[in-house]
Amino acid sequence: MATLRERITAPAHLEHPVPVGGLTFRAGARDDLAAVHALAVAAAAVDDPHARPSTADFERTFSTEGLDVARDTLVGVDAEGHVQAYGIVIDVPSRVTAARVVLDGTVHPEFRGRGIGRRVLAWQVGRARQRLAALDVDLPATIEVGAPQGAGSLRLAARSGFEPTRNWIDMQVVLGEGAGDATDVPAVPDGHVVRAATPDDIEPLRHAKNDSFRDHWGSQPMVESDWRGFLTASKSRLDLSRVVLDADGAIVAFAIVEVDPDGFAARGRSYGYVHWVGVVRAARGRGLAPVVLDASLQAIRADGLSAAVLHVDAENPSGAGRIYERLGFVAGDVHVTASTPL
Repeated sequence: MATLRERITAPAHLEHPVPVGGLTFRAGARDDLAAVHALAVAAAAVDDPHARPSTADFERTFSTEGLDVARDTLVGVDAEGHVQAYGIVIDVPSRVTAARVVLDGTVHPEFRGRGIGRRVLAWQVGRARQRLAALDVDLPATIEVGAPQGAGSLRLAARSGFEPTRNWIDMQVVLGEGAGDATDVPAVPDGHVVRAATPDDIEPLRHAKNDSFRDHWGSQPMVESDWRGFLTASKSRLDLSRVVLDADGAIVAFAIVEVDPDGFAARGRSYGYVHWVGVVRAARGRGLAPVVLDASLQAIRADGLSAAVLHVDAENPSGAGRIYERLGFVAGDVHVTASTPL
């Protein structure tokens, strides 16, 4: 296989979209973060009513290692200068088994149906190709978008050659209706300890995450700066997260929890979001996944939150969905990743 630089064609110069639908386009800037977040919240109220994007999510995105805000973001503004559309091109900085570029963006519901989204997506694909064509690596490459099942953005992506490649199931357990009461949670194995995560665990957790997710679809190792950004964000709750240590004191399992009170209203209850549950590959088969997740659920409940939420790959190779169901989680909405290989 040739390197990406050799095999991917990309525009030498990428113009911003021409004005359309009452919007003009310009490069995004860090000063646009609050406006982009507000737009994402307005769009989610229509497209994904159970979710509310957090400020922390966009702060992390704008701080992704290697992201050039001036070149990798686009905003569409109305006559008053208000942001009514945006597009972000995220070149995943770690490339071990694949090179991935993830596209994020939306158009305000009141401005849809005017051809704006089509132009934003075309610009994003052009920029994604530029990013990938700059790489001298011999790897498979994909451009990806994600959205709730049935969303108009997926139909738009399909017209541009994107095809559904993965489904992610939203699962929720209402605490007090099963969590912590499960009778089939294995005992903690001899020599192992379960405790709350601490800031000193951030780097060891990164290594554990990279190892445990190495065989999961689309996963690439997290780089240090991005991982630290996740675990030090305003919604990160290490005190509710749990780790399992083996007899040598190494982290062999973990459950990482986030809490964003601004998102409670959309779901209709307070909740903790379990962003990652993982077991390092050498420790699989010891029943550590239900052990560490149940410990986090009990911590979430003790903190006064009424539910826990997570997303699971519908084709997860470790059968995680069955583990979550045994702990009381119930499947809900489906989100779809659509991609185009290059």
